[in-house]
Amino acid sequence: MSEPGAIDQARFAALLESVQGDRVFLAELMDTFLAEAPNLLAAMRQALARQDAAGLRLAAHSLKSNSRDFGAVSLAGLCLELEMMGKAGTLAGAAEKLAQAEVEYDRVRAALEALRSAE
Repeated sequence: MSEPGAIDQARFAALLESVQGDRVFLAELMDTFLAEAPNLLAAMRQALARQDAAGLRLAAHSLKSNSRDFGAVSLAGLCLELEMMGKAGTLAGAAEKLAQAEVEYDRVRAALEALRSAE
């Protein structure tokens, strides 16, 4: 069973449909997401340490888009907020928002792993 609320089941089903039900390919996509997401979170953390608003915006945008594709709506929303902070050049509160995104990513990872093993 997936982590409650971490993955929007309708969006995940739409993703499966978009790959014509190819569960092997979907598992490869999940593996790629699960490998790249920690790097994007680290890039955001590094951008904050450098006070690099543009770097924060870019990494947050990438993770937002990928998260949304998998139905990780809460994570995508947090990344959108971080992206907008970077775009505005306003980094106050970004570290706390990033910490929330990291916790949410852990929930998403657990949910995706549960979905994959349920296949």
